[in-house]
Amino acid sequence: MKARGVRRLGRLVDGDPTEVGQYRLVGRIGSGGMGVVYAGTVDGVNGYLAIKVIHAEHAARAEFRRNFAHEARLLARVNSPCVARFVQADVEADPPWLATEYVPGPTVRHHVERHGPLRGGMLVGLAVGAADALRAIHAAGIVHRDLKPSNVVISPTGPKVLDFGIARPTGGEDPTRWRRVRRLRRALQTLGSAPQPDVSGTDDSAQPVRDRVGTPGWISPEQYRGLPATDRSDIFLWGCLVAFAAAAHDPFGHGHPKEMARRVVTEAPDLAGLTPAMEKLVLAAMAKNPADRPDSGVLLDRALALAAGDSVDDPPRPTSAQRAVAVRGLLKKTWTDVAVKLPQPARSWGGILGPKSEM
Repeated sequence: MKARGVRRLGRLVDGDPTEVGQYRLVGRIGSGGMGVVYAGTVDGVNGYLAIKVIHAEHAARAEFRRNFAHEARLLARVNSPCVARFVQADVEADPPWLATEYVPGPTVRHHVERHGPLRGGMLVGLAVGAADALRAIHAAGIVHRDLKPSNVVISPTGPKVLDFGIARPTGGEDPTRWRRVRRLRRALQTLGSAPQPDVSGTDDSAQPVRDRVGTPGWISPEQYRGLPATDRSDIFLWGCLVAFAAAAHDPFGHGHPKEMARRVVTEAPDLAGLTPAMEKLVLAAMAKNPADRPDSGVLLDRALALAAGDSVDDPPRPTSAQRAVAVRGLLKKTWTDVAVKLPQPARSWGGILGPKSEM
């Protein structure tokens, strides 16, 4: 298929730099709360790189710079064909910046809202690719926190997860926490204890949002309850992403942020358009209790099993090398007809700005 993305970069505006580090900036890709993303060129590289320049108000905070430096080091460790590749960062520059691979193509939201839901191999490819991206992100010690259709691009080689603007290191979280929680829940069920205690430390009522990070309706239930985002929060958003791509509308609809919080915490998502096997996988990922969701490695194995026509209940547990081969093989098979052109450079003369990209 032809995936129509931005046809021309946005023009640089007054106050925009023309160079960052060794990169010459040729246009705007998009902007957000953390900074502006520019298309940059450099000798020896064909095409563009995406250069994210941090807003001055954030750059002025020493704590932000320390966190930014730590996150840049972690991003350099992420290894997946479905994540935009880290290139370089300068956290001491004024302002600090980060360069990644430029990914041509429309976002999932842009494409689905204009051309309809994804079906068949494209939907499976999105599910597998996004799961592999989360596996790599979590293995590097990062929680993305903002996996949504406008942060995933339909590129020529597969889905690509972008925008780590609100990603955070997992820090000192106990990696065995959810395993121990599941064991406790099983033990209580065996003993016939009723009612079962809420071992996650949450309840089932929507509470005021303490950390309004993310887009309303694209925030996990535990975050709405005031708890920090974990890798399982990303799993929940993976389910939202696949549900959106299949139905061509948001799984919890639209509404006031408080209404969105109530729906996410208490209501079931709209999973129209999913096959029974995919629906089962998405429902597991979107469990209200994060302890009931699979981790990203298990999620990827189940998605690969589904693609192969095997049961998702007890999928094979391949090695890392076998997973990598399986993901690349599946994307090569399902993504072969995606054709995307690089956008033209920004116009150098005055007038209307180039199109604004989602970021």
